[in-house]
Amino acid sequence: MISAPLPLNETARLASLHKMQILATPAEEAFDRIARVAQHIFQVPTALITLVDEHKQWFKSKIGLATQETPRNVSFCAHVVYNEKILVIEDASKDERFLDNPLVCGSPHIRFYAGRPLRNHEGFVVGSLCLVDKKPRQISDKELAILDDLGYWVESVFMVRGLSKVTDTLLSELDSAKRESLIDPLLRVWNRGAIMDILSRENDHAQRQNSKLALLMVDIDHFKRVNDRYGHPAGDDVLIEVVNAIRQQLRSYDSLGRYGGEEFMIALPQTGQAEIERLAERLRLAVEKTAIDVEDHQLHCTISIGTAVIDGNEHKQDIEKIVMAADQALLQAKLNGRNRIEHAQL
Repeated sequence: MISAPLPLNETARLASLHKMQILATPAEEAFDRIARVAQHIFQVPTALITLVDEHKQWFKSKIGLATQETPRNVSFCAHVVYNEKILVIEDASKDERFLDNPLVCGSPHIRFYAGRPLRNHEGFVVGSLCLVDKKPRQISDKELAILDDLGYWVESVFMVRGLSKVTDTLLSELDSAKRESLIDPLLRVWNRGAIMDILSRENDHAQRQNSKLALLMVDIDHFKRVNDRYGHPAGDDVLIEVVNAIRQQLRSYDSLGRYGGEEFMIALPQTGQAEIERLAERLRLAVEKTAIDVEDHQLHCTISIGTAVIDGNEHKQDIEKIVMAADQALLQAKLNGRNRIEHAQL
């Protein structure tokens, strides 16, 4: 196995990557959408958007792969970062750089690889958009042009990636290791402590700006039945698909967190009552329409939602009371038959 050399500009490249505040952050629909399109166009089992840090490569988006990161010294993408051009490996088992690589000899058993370098706004190659297959294959010049176009799409998301001011500030306070500890490892959303912290910060920000802030509490209906009937691995699949359906409806500056086992909290800055009613209904319909493959058939789930809206023009609301109000609205939605939305009055 031949590991990729370090780029000559490695120190500056890493500093630029870290300034992006993108390492060890929750999954973002803008990136996942590109990876899904790439997987569909090229009909590969795995499509990834990778970021190459000092000692590891970390997957900002991963379609068809369970792991979140790998060591840098076994990374195919590290070669892309070094060479700064598209890399195609038609059969890794016949390439002296990779034939004894653990990612070739073991899971995910890479044979075909195509990676397109990704530059940030400062011009540094920070990672790659890559396609992976377990069987050897070739790629045409036309397909390489499409991969290049998709890479430009990722780079445009780097440029316009719009997090809320609160989230941006939170990320700037933490190194990547601390950020990783705030993310649910299965669902790649904020964990309970992190989403509560974000909600509190958003509440303070709304008061300073005299703006509105909405809170959604979301619960998957009858989730225990899924675990009891199909087992916890199937339950995990349901959680992942429901979260994906929800995230696709959210804005880049909204924050989604796992509040409990199958309960989620969403903080939505600059969002009033009319907007939250429309969004909550979109979330409910999106989950209801999602077909989830479980064993030999498809399963459809529903969600119940409770909402609360904070008006920064009024007196400051205690964050615990806000959460309690939204949670009570959620409980009312479940008592009223589930698969519905109830709105708290603060």
